[in-house]
Amino acid sequence: MAAFGVIFIAGLASAQPASTQPAASQAASDDRPETAQSPQAPGSIGGTVKDASGSAVAGAVVTLETAASTARRMTATDQAGSFHFAKVQPGAYTVAIAAPGFAPWTAASVMVRADEIQPPLSAVVQVAPVSTKVDVGLPQHELAAEQLKAEEKQRLLGIFPHYFVSYEPNAAPLTASQKFQLGWKTVFDPVPLVTTGISAGIQQARNSYPEFGQGLQGYGTRYGVQYADRLSAAFIGHVVMQSVFHQDPRYFYKGTGGIRSRALYAIATAFVCKGDNGHWQPDYSDVLGGMAAGEISSLYHPATSRPVRRLFDNVLVGFGGGAGRNLFEEFLLRKFTAHVPKTAESSQPVLREGTPVSLVSVNDLSAKAGENAGPIEFLLTTDLQVGGAIVAKAGSKAWGKVNYAGAPGAGGEAMHVGLERVRLQVGNAQVPLRSSQLRQGADGLAYHQLENSGRISVVLYVAQNFPLPPAR
Repeated sequence: MAAFGVIFIAGLASAQPASTQPAASQAASDDRPETAQSPQAPGSIGGTVKDASGSAVAGAVVTLETAASTARRMTATDQAGSFHFAKVQPGAYTVAIAAPGFAPWTAASVMVRADEIQPPLSAVVQVAPVSTKVDVGLPQHELAAEQLKAEEKQRLLGIFPHYFVSYEPNAAPLTASQKFQLGWKTVFDPVPLVTTGISAGIQQARNSYPEFGQGLQGYGTRYGVQYADRLSAAFIGHVVMQSVFHQDPRYFYKGTGGIRSRALYAIATAFVCKGDNGHWQPDYSDVLGGMAAGEISSLYHPATSRPVRRLFDNVLVGFGGGAGRNLFEEFLLRKFTAHVPKTAESSQPVLREGTPVSLVSVNDLSAKAGENAGPIEFLLTTDLQVGGAIVAKAGSKAWGKVNYAGAPGAGGEAMHVGLERVRLQVGNAQVPLRSSQLRQGADGLAYHQLENSGRISVVLYVAQNFPLPPAR
């Protein structure tokens, strides 16, 4: 079985003595101490972590990061709650402390100067009143892109595009470019091109709009007018205005509850729509979009088809038509829609593939170097939240298998450690993890070695969509 990748862990050999500083120049001032350090000599940062009762907090992960976020180092507190970073270059740093069950602690602008001794930090972490809710799912635009790919496969009777309906219980908002993408896919699908041609032929047979005439020219004009109506309705009515006003053009299938509640929901969503912020809002984008699309169509329709009532139809009658369409969507069309995403078939929360999972090892890997293919235990460092519910709390356990390709040698050479078959415990289930966010991503691990120990902090990713029971 292929391992996730290779981790390089420094050996525990004793630190080599620092090289002797060059002798002081004879041109230096006589009253300068011979032991004086260079102005850029490195310093150190250390301290202790305790809880409100004064008890030491062991195993807390301490992160040291430059003010410009250009470098980061990590360590863990010992049994006395102490931590120490050696050879810290002068500058401003941020110290962050995370411990399961405690609220995060941060000290910003911690200064290290070459000519001063940095006083020890005394961090007092408070018990978190509630678990910190950190949604570690995919970023919203990436999640929306994943859901959009599934929506673009939806077809009524397996033929007709059915893209402007979302069956996801917690659909991510679309960006403006994703709304335009949905519009393009709708109007340039081969099926609308064919159905527009059929409709234009029926109009010609009935001699609708006699101003267009007959023959190929009349048919081409009717086809162009109908297709322009389709373009205008899709882009002006369902894309442009929704992008400007930050509203979602899709119908969100409810599918749960009684017939009455679902019917009221379908009718109500003809008057309100979901905003990009997730809140329901008056559906002014559809109203304005419908009015604009109607006025644009009047520019190329014959004059006889432009009565004043067109505006009334586009607004008031449009509400009734929208309510009717939504009722069909809620109670009928779902049954005839092919390729509905599997995650939408259940109201269960889903831990999505590619979700990052931050872990810290319980075991000192360098102390286990003599073992081969041995087990390794991890702890989850942040809560996992899906759909507003915590499905795995910080401190949850994960297990995997470690293989040592070589033990540390003299002089502190690195040893090579591979991980495989890591599973995160979520309730009674074990979620498989992998090394890369993408299924075909490059093999390798994002990790940090905790200083002064053989423990490591790694970032793994959920290997597949994993339906979960509701959190307790």
